[in-house]
Amino acid sequence: MERFADTGVELSDYATHFVVECPRCHGKALVTPTQRLQCTSCHHSEEKGRWYGYATAYLSVKCRECHEQIRETYVWKNGSKSVHSVCKNCGDSTHYDASIMRHPMHEGRMTDSVFGLPLWLQDTYRDHHFWAFNYEHLEALNSYIQAGLRERGIEPRNTIKKNSAMFSRLPAFMTKGSNRKDIVRMVDDLMRK
Repeated sequence: MERFADTGVELSDYATHFVVECPRCHGKALVTPTQRLQCTSCHHSEEKGRWYGYATAYLSVKCRECHEQIRETYVWKNGSKSVHSVCKNCGDSTHYDASIMRHPMHEGRMTDSVFGLPLWLQDTYRDHHFWAFNYEHLEALNSYIQAGLRERGIEPRNTIKKNSAMFSRLPAFMTKGSNRKDIVRMVDDLMRK
């Protein structure tokens, strides 16, 4: 029986670099720890700056003329934070700076946090979304899923914060023993991808 000892690693510990889909050729690309995109297929390269994923611009300000509260939401198109708004109370028309929220999913696929590109290592298992940031993350998930005996607080002894450790927050479909064989097969396919 495989044994797994949870060391208390958090999901953010794996979010240092990403394997993503290239925006040009849709091949495998890497987002490095220095936040640079490098495609392994077409050799496309770019620095952090452009957001390819889904984002929302939230505007919550008082009108500069009548001081009426303005609250609006827009789909953000990777441009300026400035949005045009017309006050419904006095009709004043001007630009305001909005707060931008970048979403972790786009078109039903998980994305990286630097460019908003779809993660390369993702699949669906019985209507459940399975994903990994990179091959190290995928290997850690694989070790956990394969284990018949899963222990917490072993190394270092009893120092794991109960709800911040990545493995304590995995969805039930990944932790069920009856799904183990199918998920391990899916992970093996992703490893070869």
